[in-house]
Amino acid sequence: MQTEYRYITESLAINDYGSGDRELVSVNDGPGELDELFQRVGFYSASHDFRELCGFIRRFPKIGPYNALLLHIQRPGCTFVATAKEWKTDFNRTVKPGARPLVILRPFGPVNFVFDLQDTDGPDPFPEDLLEPFKIHDRSREAECRYALDRLLNAVPADGIAFYPSDFSTAAAGYIETAGIGSWQKFRGHQLKVHYNLVVSRNLPPVEMFASVLHELGHLYCGHLGTVDKRAWPDRKHITDAGIKEFEAECVSWIVCSRMGIDSESEKYLADYLDQNSRIPDISLEVILKAAGMIETRIKKGIPVPKSLKIS
Repeated sequence: MQTEYRYITESLAINDYGSGDRELVSVNDGPGELDELFQRVGFYSASHDFRELCGFIRRFPKIGPYNALLLHIQRPGCTFVATAKEWKTDFNRTVKPGARPLVILRPFGPVNFVFDLQDTDGPDPFPEDLLEPFKIHDRSREAECRYALDRLLNAVPADGIAFYPSDFSTAAAGYIETAGIGSWQKFRGHQLKVHYNLVVSRNLPPVEMFASVLHELGHLYCGHLGTVDKRAWPDRKHITDAGIKEFEAECVSWIVCSRMGIDSESEKYLADYLDQNSRIPDISLEVILKAAGMIETRIKKGIPVPKSLKIS
């Protein structure tokens, strides 16, 4: 029987904010505190630094993307983290005296303290598969894509999104747009308002369809279409640079896919850009990571339907 590990507390594994992420997105449409820090000191603006950060975030699929960023800021070389209690109960390891904890966000609380593998001792060898989660890499992961896509599309109506599969050719992936006034749909026994239409080609292979849905949701959750509720995601319609918006949406798609061990076209897009440019666009890294965390939450556990969406 294969041994199972809890890794990190389940609420932390799902995302950085817990099921209440709607209430924890800043209502300020300007740069967040981390973005201001990055802009002032130039963190991650160089392509090689951004590439390293992306690889780091990918190696921590059981921790939300935003928390992975916090770990990288504090200790770029860390390999696997858990709380002192989890090290003891799950891995029979103890934290070394004098070890410095790393701080990550805790759902519905201020922070949680975790320790890196190198700050622990134990008699048992540490499982290699936890250090290299994608060492055995399935490039298609079609079944997982179908499952994740189904979970995601069954969650996004709670964000006011209606999904429409279309008969586009495979050359046209899809788009997301603001819905007409008075649009509605049936969902979980309720009549819900529809604020956005998500249209994606049904003719795409599973991996490409999943990545396309992630890309379009990346546009939405990064605020490119504005927002009807600033507690959900920011209003960033003021961004007119199409290159910035595409880069942010591709980052969101790549982060979610890569942390599931799925190769997508977003990876090629980002690799080509980073190879050809010494610096990344003037993006909001904070918004990108929060958007990716929101999508992971909707895949793994869904979200409740807000009262503001219910018509009946």
